[in-house]
Order: sequence, then C-alpha cells, then structure tokens
Amino acid sequence: MLVVYFSLIINILVAGFWGIVLSFIYKNAAADYAFGKDSPARRILGNMYAAIALASIVALLSPPLLREIVLVLFPLQMLYKLLSFLTARNKRNPVIISNVCIAVLHSISLYLLVF
Repeated sequence: MLVVYFSLIINILVAGFWGIVLSFIYKNAAADYAFGKDSPARRILGNMYAAIALASIVALLSPPLLREIVLVLFPLQMLYKLLSFLTARNKRNPVIISNVCIAVLHSISLYLLVF
C-alpha cells in the first residue's frame, strides 16, 4: 500500500506543479520547451493535470474512497500516458519520458493494490 501512497504523492507533486504552471503562468521557458507555446490546448492540459492532483489529494484524505479513486484514476492516467508515447513525434521530450515513468509506477501500484 505504501507504493500506492507514493504514486498519489507523485501525482500531487508532478501533476499539481504542471497544472498550476500550465493553467496560470503563461510565460515559462520550461513549459514552453516541454509543452509548446501558451495556447488554449496547453491550458486545458494544465486543468487536466490539476484535476489529477485534486483527485489524488481526495484519495489521500479520504481513506475509505482511496481504493475506488485509484482503480479509476491510475488506469486512465496509464492509458493517456502510454497513448501520448505512441503518438508523440519526439520520444525524447521530457513530458513523454516522465509520462512513461509515471505509467510504470502506477502499473506497479495498481498491481499491488489489486493482488
């Protein structure tokens, strides 16, 4: 169960950080490099990251709901992260690399939670 908590904390730190940066800080060199110039699409992605972080916070703060949230949240994240890898032109993009790493972590967490 410790790995599941670690996955949720990673969500809060990574998705929360990028959710704030992409949604509210419009001029950021690191965000421009990794995600492209500020656009409505980039802000929508930031809002998705913020939603992931908020769902992870709710899971940590509501132990009775943790399992149910994780059983929905992690597979959705794993799917979109792996799809982003398959559709990305530049596999060396830092977002793609971190997406694959987080998908692997969530896979391990999900396996340990279920089995």
